[in-house]
Amino acid sequence: MTFESILASTIVVFLIVGIGCVARRIKMISDESETSLMQLVIYILFPCFILSKVPGNPSLQQPSVVVLAFGTGLLTVVLSFLVCYGIGKFSRIDASRGLSTFALATALQNYGFIPIPLIESIFPSADSDRILGVLFVHNLGIETALWTVGIMVISGSVSGAWKRLINPPAVAIALGLMLNVTGLYLLFPEALTRVIDMVGMCSIPMSLILVGATLFGVIEREAWRPDYQVIGLSVLLRFSVLPLLLIAFAIAIGATGGSPELRKILQIQAAMPCAIFPVVLARHYDGKPAVAVQVCLATSLASLLLTPLLLTGWIWLLESPAV
Repeated sequence: MTFESILASTIVVFLIVGIGCVARRIKMISDESETSLMQLVIYILFPCFILSKVPGNPSLQQPSVVVLAFGTGLLTVVLSFLVCYGIGKFSRIDASRGLSTFALATALQNYGFIPIPLIESIFPSADSDRILGVLFVHNLGIETALWTVGIMVISGSVSGAWKRLINPPAVAIALGLMLNVTGLYLLFPEALTRVIDMVGMCSIPMSLILVGATLFGVIEREAWRPDYQVIGLSVLLRFSVLPLLLIAFAIAIGATGGSPELRKILQIQAAMPCAIFPVVLARHYDGKPAVAVQVCLATSLASLLLTPLLLTGWIWLLESPAV
């Protein structure tokens, strides 16, 4: 796997994100249509995509893999919160400058919409299907960390956050795991399976377009003055310190004979920019949305160069015989 092939895959993903930015800029996607399209993705497209990858996935027929993927997603994000909060505080980013928002926004990588198409582009089809199934369980662990520890970090309370763990993608993952274990998916009519596959295929391009539209909309809405220390520190943490944490987990999983799919997931996650969703959380939970915008925008721009470079490096490192 060469740098050129990884770069090409990364460029394709960000070009589709760019289409979303342009669509929002020319008002083809408005606030109202963005909300409707997001509901379509969350309630229909993405659950169908999950149900096309989890049932029948041999990697998820081992309970140890399910537990390890979920636990790794949860633990790595919690540790990332602690690292970002501690380094932010040490760097004298106080509450008035949005320390909690900085910690949450920097710690949470884009764990779904960008990694999924990269996995499909970089790895062969048979491998990517197994990896994606494990990714969904891993991301469920991340969601659990986000809606518990993450909400506590940004708001000081987890009141009302637990119920958000029950959402259509989470339900689809649980249903998919049940179908996979019991084999009931084999009873599905071929027509139903084809519908699920076809609808699920729409989720990724639509999600990437929405990422671009949301990012541009956030930039338009939020009035902010750049805090260069926040910007620089978020890029440094997201692309140097936090990746080392994820790669350490990947090496440990390999050393103990753990899931090779999870190792590949951690390679991808270690090269991702920050997620957009903390911007929404900061607005809803009285954080500092402007801080989250700067973190998201700075790491997204930096990722155009750093993501393919890091991905090439991590894949080379973890695929070498010595690791």
